[in-house]
Amino acid sequence: MSASEEVIYHAKTPVKEGIQAGAIGAGVGLLVSAVQNSFGSHSQGAMGIFTRTGHTISVFAAMAGVFAATDSVVANVRETKDAWNSAAAGCATGLVAGGFQRNPQTMVLGCVGMGTMMGIFDLSGNTLKGKYAEMTEQQKQELRQAQMNAK
Repeated sequence: MSASEEVIYHAKTPVKEGIQAGAIGAGVGLLVSAVQNSFGSHSQGAMGIFTRTGHTISVFAAMAGVFAATDSVVANVRETKDAWNSAAAGCATGLVAGGFQRNPQTMVLGCVGMGTMMGIFDLSGNTLKGKYAEMTEQQKQELRQAQMNAK
């Protein structure tokens, strides 16, 4: 894409994104709660998924929903999709995770940690392989040369 081309931003609906992600997060939380319940020794049986370790479901649902909704809100306000959106959403998610611990220090550290981690993940191309994995050697060399000239 050349510099003269404009990228058209399409607005997202934060409530819809948050509910969808929250539902997926609740499903993952249910699975994690079931695993936690199976390792414990208790007399509640299968209902222990909800009675003993059910808070895990709400934590996963809240974190996923807050991340998706915050990402959408920040993207809509800035009218762009980049790593800053993910960093802000990661910060909000870290605040929620710390809120479940009822500890302000955990909330702040969660915000900084999750925000940094999600921002870096987005910068790396939203993959654990990184944005360089799909490049040819010539493209990598051109990128390195451009970075050296920019300094």
